Amino acid sequence: MIMRRHTAIFETYKIFSFLIAKYLLAFVFLLLTQILFWVANSSLFSVSSGVDALKIILGNIHFGISTVAIILLPYFVLNVLPLSCRWSKPYKRVSEVLYSILVILMMLANMVDIPYFQWTFRRTTGDVFKYLGVGGDMSNLVPQFLADFWVYVVLFVVLIILFFFFSKRIVLLPRKFSHNSYRIFKDIILSVLFSAMVVLAIRGGLIFQYKPLAPIDASRYASSDNTPLVVNTPFSIIRTFSKQSTLERINYFTSPRTLETAFSPISLPLAVSDSTSVVDTMKKTNIMVIMLESFSEEYIGFLNPTEKSFTPFLDSLAQKSVVYQGMANGKRSIESMPSLLAGIPTFMDEPYITSSYSMNKIEGLPQILKRHNYHTSFFHGAYNGSMNFDAFLKSIGVDNYYGMNEYDQKGDYDGNWGIFDEPFLQFVARKMSEFPQPFFSGVFTLSSHHPYTIPEQHKNRFMKGELPILETVMYTDYALKLFFERASKTSWYNNTLFVITSDHTAQSLKDSYGNNVGMYKIPMILFKPDADTSFISNHIFQQIDLVPTIIDYLQLNDKSFGFGKSVYQTEHGYHIAYRNGAYQLLKDNYLLVLTGDKFEVYDVKNDPMLTQNIEAKSKANDTVEKNKKFLKAIIQQYNNRLIDNKFVLEEDAIENHLGHSTYEF
Repeated sequence: MIMRRHTAIFETYKIFSFLIAKYLLAFVFLLLTQILFWVANSSLFSVSSGVDALKIILGNIHFGISTVAIILLPYFVLNVLPLSCRWSKPYKRVSEVLYSILVILMMLANMVDIPYFQWTFRRTTGDVFKYLGVGGDMSNLVPQFLADFWVYVVLFVVLIILFFFFSKRIVLLPRKFSHNSYRIFKDIILSVLFSAMVVLAIRGGLIFQYKPLAPIDASRYASSDNTPLVVNTPFSIIRTFSKQSTLERINYFTSPRTLETAFSPISLPLAVSDSTSVVDTMKKTNIMVIMLESFSEEYIGFLNPTEKSFTPFLDSLAQKSVVYQGMANGKRSIESMPSLLAGIPTFMDEPYITSSYSMNKIEGLPQILKRHNYHTSFFHGAYNGSMNFDAFLKSIGVDNYYGMNEYDQKGDYDGNWGIFDEPFLQFVARKMSEFPQPFFSGVFTLSSHHPYTIPEQHKNRFMKGELPILETVMYTDYALKLFFERASKTSWYNNTLFVITSDHTAQSLKDSYGNNVGMYKIPMILFKPDADTSFISNHIFQQIDLVPTIIDYLQLNDKSFGFGKSVYQTEHGYHIAYRNGAYQLLKDNYLLVLTGDKFEVYDVKNDPMLTQNIEAKSKANDTVEKNKKFLKAIIQQYNNRLIDNKFVLEEDAIENHLGHSTYEF
């Protein structure tokens, strides 16, 4: 009896070792296609060192583990169910045919992208199925494709032959199904354990990680130029297949020159001779961007002098600062980072960071500053991986990311999101003192986020308002006070420009902060300790204006790509946003809202509550008509350039750029 039981246990394990072998075989062939991709397109990438190459290989392994687990999921399901029929020849034959089909399709997707990448410069995404057969006759295109790239066809056939050769040598010996309760129990337990391993692999290796592995995580292993070497095409397609971020090509303007005249995303630097009166002449000034979670303009007393203030410290700081009319370009935290640091608003239903376009080439402010020998860092007290911020920041040039994992006092965890603002900002000040100058650094607070918790020792210390968030706003304001007190004692403090803003607005108390203009109003405070200039400006300073504005402030003489403009080069500024399928533009005291092909127009100056749509009456209004073209041009530039992976500067576009005189801000 004992011997029979031990034999049964051994036989039960056989099917799982068989499945692991099948998994490893598929994994090896996926990596082989990745190697072919790298070799065939090596001239399009720049892998400068052995360390970089090793990171790319590790990234391939990471993404490969997840990809194979996802692809083979149906096959695993067929084989881990503790059913008697799984040992029958017909059942095994069906499951093995399914396995072969899945692996071949996985290899095919990667092989097709080897030559196709040379046109798109990005991995194929889930929207490929939407465009199959559109714009060409597939019955002609496919044969031509096979003829033009016959080398890859031959390589693919060779891979298939090798795959079948090795696959047939992984054999599962049959056994009879027993109704023995012990054997059934063991089958169930092992099935559960194997299923857990598959789930772990699908998520990317860490079952408790904040989010499953996503395409943008490739930036953890390579620069933005090299991330296509990390991600494989099957993963890219699967992870973006159900996404709703696929954009449609726009053709409001058929002439490229007319489009560039209406709006160009290329910003030219302000001439130094023209800038001495408005910018700090000190080169190499440190830049620190402080993003305050959910800080609406409405909560700040300095900006609402007749209302109760929940920000006594910011009020005092604003009196010594340059304060603009800040505007967020989105309503979610995940939308703020690309806006502020890369000039990219969210003009689609899905945030840029999680969209199928997140692997596109972009250039953010940290990358620009790194060219001028700036040290780059960012701090966020939340879980590493939260909203994919760490991966996105790395993709735009942030070399040093400090999240909850890097924080050294775990007792300061708020129980929900991460580290309380007060201790984390002290950590920020301490770490920044270790950085070489000049530096770019950013910090994103989190305590003023639902469920609005503050440390036990501060309970009942801060004033409570009509909204639960207001107590935590006061707490974060207090944390900022302590941060600036500590920073003021450092050697880098006086040589630092602090940009204090918010990711988005939160709940509003007044109706004026709940409409299509007020809901985007945030603080935008520029504070330089040793500067003697302070004033309040009605000039609109939206999040996407930050990159070109900092370039002009530092007189870097760099061009930049983005959908905002430097506040030093625009008379009044403008604001753009997208929400619920509607695009909007605030410019020249008019708010334009475009849904489909229908415009709404509001006179913000005379109708601040936006109650009257004057679109029908504005047909003869030249300003409104010009602004309609301006908004349409932005939409076309955004959609088409995102689709074509052209969110970076192009020399030919710069040479043909029409200059600032064509824009009437």
